[in-house]
Amino acid sequence: MAGRKGNFLVLILWMLDLAIATQESRTDSIPAGDPRRCYSILNDKNLIRYESLPGNGWDNLMNKDAGIVVNFNFSKCKTTDDGRYIVPDTIYTIPIKSSRVETYAELFDHWTNYTSTTSRSINVGAGLTLTHFGISGKFSSESESIKSHQVDDKSTTTRVQVRYVRYTAKLQPDTPLHPTFKSRLLSIAAHIQLNNTNMATYESELLVRDFGTHVVTSVDAGAALVQVDEIKSTFSRDYSSSKSKISASASASFFSVFKISSSYAHQTTKEMIDQYLGNRSHSRVETYGGPIFQPVNFSLNDWGDKIGDDLVPLDRAGDPLFFLITPYSLPELPNSVVYKLIQSVKTAIEMYYKFNIYRGCTNTDSPNFSFQANVDDGTCKAPSTNFTFGGVYQKCNRNGGLSRNLCSGLDQKNPLTGDYSCPPNYEAVLIQESTRSSSESVHKCHRCWLFAHCCNDHTVYGSATYSAYWCVARGSVPEQSGFLFGGLYTNTVSNPVTRSRQCPLYFYPLNIGNDMKVCVSDDYELGYEFSVPFAGFYSCRSGNPLMIGSKSDSKSNSLKSTHTLDSYLTLSGSGQWPKGCPNGYSQHLATVENSCEINYCVKADAFSPRGLPPVRQPPFMEIPAEGFTDSSSYSISDDGLIWKIMTPEEADTSKSASTSSSDSESSENPGLSKGVVAGISIIATIACIVAASAIIVKYRKYKSLYRPLKMSAPLYREKTTNSPSRVQYGSQNEHQTEILVET
Repeated sequence: MAGRKGNFLVLILWMLDLAIATQESRTDSIPAGDPRRCYSILNDKNLIRYESLPGNGWDNLMNKDAGIVVNFNFSKCKTTDDGRYIVPDTIYTIPIKSSRVETYAELFDHWTNYTSTTSRSINVGAGLTLTHFGISGKFSSESESIKSHQVDDKSTTTRVQVRYVRYTAKLQPDTPLHPTFKSRLLSIAAHIQLNNTNMATYESELLVRDFGTHVVTSVDAGAALVQVDEIKSTFSRDYSSSKSKISASASASFFSVFKISSSYAHQTTKEMIDQYLGNRSHSRVETYGGPIFQPVNFSLNDWGDKIGDDLVPLDRAGDPLFFLITPYSLPELPNSVVYKLIQSVKTAIEMYYKFNIYRGCTNTDSPNFSFQANVDDGTCKAPSTNFTFGGVYQKCNRNGGLSRNLCSGLDQKNPLTGDYSCPPNYEAVLIQESTRSSSESVHKCHRCWLFAHCCNDHTVYGSATYSAYWCVARGSVPEQSGFLFGGLYTNTVSNPVTRSRQCPLYFYPLNIGNDMKVCVSDDYELGYEFSVPFAGFYSCRSGNPLMIGSKSDSKSNSLKSTHTLDSYLTLSGSGQWPKGCPNGYSQHLATVENSCEINYCVKADAFSPRGLPPVRQPPFMEIPAEGFTDSSSYSISDDGLIWKIMTPEEADTSKSASTSSSDSESSENPGLSKGVVAGISIIATIACIVAASAIIVKYRKYKSLYRPLKMSAPLYREKTTNSPSRVQYGSQNEHQTEILVET
């Protein structure tokens, strides 16, 4: 009996050892740093992975998450202070141990003052020196909804919310970068080192598109209940001196929806609440985190009991994306390259903001109100003046020996003159002057040796220099003598008039710059409906001549002025003219070529009836051809990421090392064509066969003359009488050789 019990205990111990070994093998199969290992190490099945983490990219115009920019690791199996959540090694959390639920009631008279419910901190603290960074968050669905309701319904917005913040998670400084994000940065740095400026700019814009403008460094996690109401502006104006009554009525409405007891509510009269509800044109209830909102049988107590099961970000703080680029995070790069990399990414972020600034009048009561405008430029009260547009043209000159014409698509005549010129009484104003470069490989062969042809690849370079002009009226011109303006577009940016990359009906595109199309029409009867009042171009090279004297004589479109300063500016040339738009006109960014911004001016409310503008996402340029140009003089780092242009001495050294290390590769002559190499191989083979045959024939002839003899007799020496001078050496062994010597 005792033996059976002993065997039973041994079996139990064996099964326990087997279970432990199986569990350890499962744990060992999980990669190091994976959060799944922590469940086994900590032996707690109730642990939950913390989800509301900082460290991801953030698009601060649309308030959307972008790609992950830092690398998370769970090797330390850290948890929050209360032991409920697993957090990465480079994240630390601050538990909010207060159980207080905060209530907010806000009133927004204008949509420009509205703040995001879940991204307020990162929108306000954009961290950019760019003017008008206040457009942060203005392309989010929340902000666009508020703007549309306020303009269409002529309303004012109220927002009441209950917020409960449970944790604040912060990102440790100098957290390692995510491998994908880091490789993109190193690729940009490689182009900077190789002086491929256009390619570095292009990839920087792609980086902003994929990883956003900012990195989230802090997240408040919790849950919130929100109610947003739209009330008539007339009702809001009636109580402009006592806005607290409106807020109290909004709070009372909110509390009734979520069945909160009156002890939470603000004191207000039933009459005021009824007036509030009677003037409400739209209402929206949203829940962030916690249980799903149900209109029936939903209470604040039930919501509070289940908050911990589903925490979401209630506010985010962060820094611009280029703050992550440091010598510590990129030790592979020299400090000078790190600085240039920072500037390249920073410029791409600022360009993203600039392309989405829509200037105009934001006062809904003004006749010049622009529905698309997100930045007020002071044009609400200014009168507008009509200017005559004399068209555009562009000249191009090519250099180099390329087989293709780089000026193709860059030449543009002015349809009003049929030439590269302006009509009478119009003056040509330079918009932009730039150069397009390219190269191609040419395969050339020539006769060498006696029967061979030697071939080499040569790189041929070429360039095209183009100059774009627009025509401004100088003095009085006949009515309907110029063009109607129908907007413009590029290969990457849509036309605000059509909201697509095409011209309106009855308009024709004229090519200027690298890829910009200006839409013009001379059909004043049918095309006028789709036209917008135009007031000139200006760029980094030239100002706008229509700005001269526009304040003192807004009714004249002549460049002549009686004022000394205006006369001086007129005679100083386009480079000294003011950069801006006349009174009543708003500036819009057309494109950026070689870091030069090209802007154009249209009437303040020109784009108003055409709805909200879509966000313009990078890249804002065509992919440069130089990004696909091969070179034989590159030095590549061990990790294959950093490329360097080699000097001729380094190139020769590299070639010598390559020759000595690989005989099979050096046996081929890259300077000979394939046919020549094949011919030489055949001739060499035939020569070898002939030489081998000659050697064999000669050897056989030699063998026949000096063939050895065999003897069966033993070695002996005998002197005979018949042949006294003959000595015979031999052997009795049949395997020995006999040699006869005659004297």
